[in-house]
Amino acid sequence: MTEVEAARCLSAPVTLKEKKRSRFRELSIPKQSKATWWTSFGPNLVWGNQDPMWPISKAALTTNPTPRLCELARPKTDHRPPGNFIPEFRYSCGRTSQLWQVSPVAMRTRASDRIRRLSRHKTAPAGYLEHRSQFAYSCGRCSPIWQLSLAAMDCGERPHTTRLAQPKQTHLDYLPSRQTIVSDASKNCTPSEHTNRLAVPKQRPEGPFRDPEWTVQQGARQATASERLSELAKAKKVADGYQPSRDVLWRVSIGARNAVASNRMGDLSKPIVRDTMDHVQFNPDAFNVSEAAKKAKASARIEELAQPI
Repeated sequence: MTEVEAARCLSAPVTLKEKKRSRFRELSIPKQSKATWWTSFGPNLVWGNQDPMWPISKAALTTNPTPRLCELARPKTDHRPPGNFIPEFRYSCGRTSQLWQVSPVAMRTRASDRIRRLSRHKTAPAGYLEHRSQFAYSCGRCSPIWQLSLAAMDCGERPHTTRLAQPKQTHLDYLPSRQTIVSDASKNCTPSEHTNRLAVPKQRPEGPFRDPEWTVQQGARQATASERLSELAKAKKVADGYQPSRDVLWRVSIGARNAVASNRMGDLSKPIVRDTMDHVQFNPDAFNVSEAAKKAKASARIEELAQPI
């Protein structure tokens, strides 16, 4: 579009139909990815293998390792004595035989009293009563969990049992799933160009789109920063009168070492000695009734309160 056509479009009045079309064009633009190219795009990596992320250069393949790399590449030394090893199947599962072979001496030996006592199965208490058989709560049986009595089999139906046996009814306002029938006209229609354009999947080219290192232009190297950039590049200063935090350890001055405390400081430095609660609350006459209490007469209110309920 030339500048003259653009000026004509700007000067012409915009109708409501054109506004809707511009809005449709805006909504039809595919969404741009907000992810960074370094985290979301790049070479397709398959985790779990030993393939490097980036191809190794020929110089790295032909170079000689340093003594430090040779030292780190040494395998860990096995300090166990020869013959003291455990087979790989010692702690494995799914084998039909024992995890390790039993010696003939162990097979012919006799168990001690302690081993026999430990090998006994756990018995039920003396007062245990078995209400049901052992397979009452087992699984996989085709018969009922427990046997039904003849009276339960021959009993008649009750209204309450019949009401409980009815299946749960659906709600009165329940609507079943809607079955949409596609018409023959919709099946044989041809999509428009706009629908085909929206149906095209988003193209995601393989990155990275830019090398991690790029050449700085000669003009950028010789550029001179403006006064505003120089002002913004200055480091933030501390406020006037700012004092840094005092160190945890500091040197005591000679005057503080040779200072003599005043009488007031000496009085304040003395610790306060307080009596313990055992001595404060100790009263040897706490449980002795006084003579006045023995000769006192109870009032009518106290005699009323003293009556049993």
